[in-house]
Amino acid sequence: MKRLFLVLSFVFIVFLGKAQDKNFHIFLCFGQSNMEGAARIEAQDTFNISDRFQMMAAVDDLSHGRVKGKWYKAVPPLCREKTGLTPVDYFGRTLAEQLPEDHTIGIINVSIGGCKIEAFMKDRISEYAKTAPEWMTPMLRAYDNDPYKWLVDLARRAQKDGVISGILLHQGESNIGEEDWPLKVKSVYENLLEDLDLKAEQVPLIAGEVVNADRGGRSASMNRIIDKLPETIPTSHVVSSSGCTQFFDQIHFDAAGYREMGRRYAAVMLPLMGYEAPVSRMYHVPVESPIIHRFGGGVTFNIRAPRAHSVFLSSQFLSENVTLTMNKEGIWSVTLRVEDPDIYPYNFIVDGVTVSDPSNTDIFPNEGFKASLLTIPDQKALYHINDVPHGRVTYCTYKSEVLDMNRPVVIYTPAEYEDGEKSYPVFYLISGTTDTEETWFKVGRVNTILDNLIAQGKAKPMIVVMPYGNMMNGTPMPSSLQAAEMYKVFANEMTECIIPFIEKEFRTLKGRENRAIAGFSRGGGQSLFTAFSHIDKFAWVCSYSAYLTPEVMDIYFPSFTTAAHEINSQMKLIWFGIGSEDFLFKDVVKNREYFDTLGIEYKGITTTGGHTWMNARTYLATTLQMFFK
Repeated sequence: MKRLFLVLSFVFIVFLGKAQDKNFHIFLCFGQSNMEGAARIEAQDTFNISDRFQMMAAVDDLSHGRVKGKWYKAVPPLCREKTGLTPVDYFGRTLAEQLPEDHTIGIINVSIGGCKIEAFMKDRISEYAKTAPEWMTPMLRAYDNDPYKWLVDLARRAQKDGVISGILLHQGESNIGEEDWPLKVKSVYENLLEDLDLKAEQVPLIAGEVVNADRGGRSASMNRIIDKLPETIPTSHVVSSSGCTQFFDQIHFDAAGYREMGRRYAAVMLPLMGYEAPVSRMYHVPVESPIIHRFGGGVTFNIRAPRAHSVFLSSQFLSENVTLTMNKEGIWSVTLRVEDPDIYPYNFIVDGVTVSDPSNTDIFPNEGFKASLLTIPDQKALYHINDVPHGRVTYCTYKSEVLDMNRPVVIYTPAEYEDGEKSYPVFYLISGTTDTEETWFKVGRVNTILDNLIAQGKAKPMIVVMPYGNMMNGTPMPSSLQAAEMYKVFANEMTECIIPFIEKEFRTLKGRENRAIAGFSRGGGQSLFTAFSHIDKFAWVCSYSAYLTPEVMDIYFPSFTTAAHEINSQMKLIWFGIGSEDFLFKDVVKNREYFDTLGIEYKGITTTGGHTWMNARTYLATTLQMFFK
């Protein structure tokens, strides 16, 4: 009897030695490429990994000295050889940081890039494996063409060592639009619970969203279905992907995105385990707009408005407003292709209210509503900042005796100005209706355009003066005689206040041959009127989308009707630029025809498009190459 007791005691001790460690929390992970891991593993992902974070090798991996079914420190890759970083990496790291020191985390990752959820359905996998694309067959073969059974077999081994505490899923990109996807996931989940003798209340399912719409995710429409998963599986939870950065294909997360997704999985799991989760960035989702997908050619616009009922995007690159869609974090998004590189103003319309983009600091200077600016990069464009000498932009204030107030003016000086004593010709560039003295700088990008043209030898170094064109006495319609009275005030402001200030404060070449004047919209009308009123002061004048009526010309400039030859000999350049869709197109054409009748020589171009700053930049770049030559 005593001998029997000793034998039983020995068996009990051996059993205890192999008993489950209740503090060894094992998580089963499955899905497709984003769970498998598609981002390059970076140096930071291989350091400072706790010994309490373990991974069971799902397959033999000779390159890392791993044998299927054995536990190893969770140094990536955690799926198979040649896979990348996965959300599981930082899920496990975060749990190791937050759980008590006597707790250990283990993960088993069986995932297949590009697979449908059918790859893990017991009654579907056989047929699915037969029809799988050729590139997927090696991955299926790694799991003996039955990844579900493979995962269950590994899980049974793991249950000898610890307790399965949760199931992590990331899948859906290959099942886009399938409303029954939650039911398919439910069948996989319930099969795992049954085959491993688990209880749903103790083993939650945590599923992650695919790359979000607010990052231009190409599969983002699937998130609507993924978000419904808790309606089908009460013990499931969804991890938001909002704001998580993506790879250029807009399907996979990048390394930073995987790290954040992993932390978010952990933030969901920890409270379910009875522990406090760290403050997750999931609740402080960054809103970044616009996001330019350089490889995909798309632009994603975002605005956070969780209580809004409708949000639209309006921009000059659109023929009509476009509807945005809201995600579960209250961020409205839309991704569009913008075919032509340029700088475009845009805004949102939130429940009928026009608003600029609160996440974009690049704004359109204006007297009224300030739109946001979208720059579509183009290294060949003159507005692109290149490695060339850059001029300086200076903000100044001068005293206006004409208006009896202090007035702002912005001045560009070429790169060589600061280190020399040379004097330069001056180009007076006037803002349009409702624009400010900053608009030609911040929207027209005159400084960058001129930097590039000077470096290319296509433009003379010059000073550019950008005054505020509003004369504080209203803006009459350009077709009216009242507009000429406003133009007259500006001409006085220019000749009596602005030019004297500039020639006192800067090294300028004197004489009409060294002064040019041009402007957009109202500024174009002001420029024409000023130059024609003071031919003794200007030899170069350009109108960008503007005109003077024949009536104004006849009343204020009668000499043009009798001295065309003299005007032609004095003016080195009269130039008109207009877009064929500009609402002022017909009036500008009449102005040209009027000059044709009088025999006044002029140059110009007609572009496509309307009354836009995209056209204004084209006219600016064209005429800058003509001045002072």
